[in-house]
Amino acid sequence: MPTNNPPPPPPRRAQSQSSLLNWLSRKRYQYEVTFSLYMLTPTEKFIFNSFLFLFVSMIIIAASLYFPQHVQDIARRLWWYYAGENYGAGTSAEGRPPGTDAGMRDGEGGGLSDKGGGREL
Repeated sequence: MPTNNPPPPPPRRAQSQSSLLNWLSRKRYQYEVTFSLYMLTPTEKFIFNSFLFLFVSMIIIAASLYFPQHVQDIARRLWWYYAGENYGAGTSAEGRPPGTDAGMRDGEGGGLSDKGGGREL
């Protein structure tokens, strides 16, 4: 009498690969359903995905280029508000944060004041 033994389980590596592929296919399905891509033609999907990829790439590049300087400027200004003194090379001689009219006294610089060496109208 033959016995009905269940087949041996697949090797552990094959299980992990199949679970990874299963997870990726679920994420792809979730992405297509969320953005309604399932009803588009392959060409329209390609165009949409290309625009999305370009947009996300530009956001990542802009953030990596400009965000560190932005954080540094905010830290410099916060330090100036806290301590009232210079913080690095970006501050003026008077201890003002960068971006203010540091060094522009009455009659100096290219301001529009009517004091100083400007020609009278």
